[in-house]
Amino acid sequence: MRKIICLLFFFAESSILSAQTLHLGGGLSYYNNYLFNKDVEFVGDDSVYVFSGAMGGGLMGAYYFDYGGYYYRKLYGIKTELNFSRIGQSYKVYPGSGAANPEVFYRFRTRLDYLDVPLLFNFCPSHHQGFTLDIGPQISFLRNANIVAEESRIDNPNYPVLSKHDFRAITYSGVIGIGCFYNFTESFAMIGTFRTGYTFSDIRLNNNELIGYSPTKRFWAGAHIMGIYKFNKYYSNRNRGYKYYVKMLKKN
Repeated sequence: MRKIICLLFFFAESSILSAQTLHLGGGLSYYNNYLFNKDVEFVGDDSVYVFSGAMGGGLMGAYYFDYGGYYYRKLYGIKTELNFSRIGQSYKVYPGSGAANPEVFYRFRTRLDYLDVPLLFNFCPSHHQGFTLDIGPQISFLRNANIVAEESRIDNPNYPVLSKHDFRAITYSGVIGIGCFYNFTESFAMIGTFRTGYTFSDIRLNNNELIGYSPTKRFWAGAHIMGIYKFNKYYSNRNRGYKYYVKMLKKN
């Protein structure tokens, strides 16, 4: 898996030499996230997930194989990002045996900070005015991990003790996003994307080789908004500007 990731990133960097369109930008994201583990239930008598979200943000660079600069052409490219993201998964724990009392619980949050580096294949059927599709792998580097106590309705709650050393430093995921590209001018644009991802590897480390250990997988889904500046402008003598082709698409 690591060899495949390295080859893809090498391909992305080498594509600069042949790409005709270069976009650079920055943006923000808000995701609902889960740390899936079979020992946690969505509805149960012990511990349950609590809906939780987190913010993120970062930088983007995209290289497109746009020979000729015609707006009506379908567009393909490679996009890389450098995103600082935070996972804030909350849990409710109902102590004791038997049926859970909904008024007796304590709540805590597992907070993980990552540096996410996705490598995404990007497809725009209407040449950067409308629908876009992103899909590809992502490598994530753990920056910090800790437990945050949130609420307790019992005496002496048993909060878990976790640190950065309990988690894998590097994990691998798959990412897919569907969104809309909108041009404000020939140089400035905005992308709004609904993006989701899933981590294939266990994000935790079973250093103690516990019997019955259950792996933990990261899942997230949410909105990603980014502002774009086009460094390589299209050839003005070969097209009539994006507004013209938007009108042509609407007529058809």
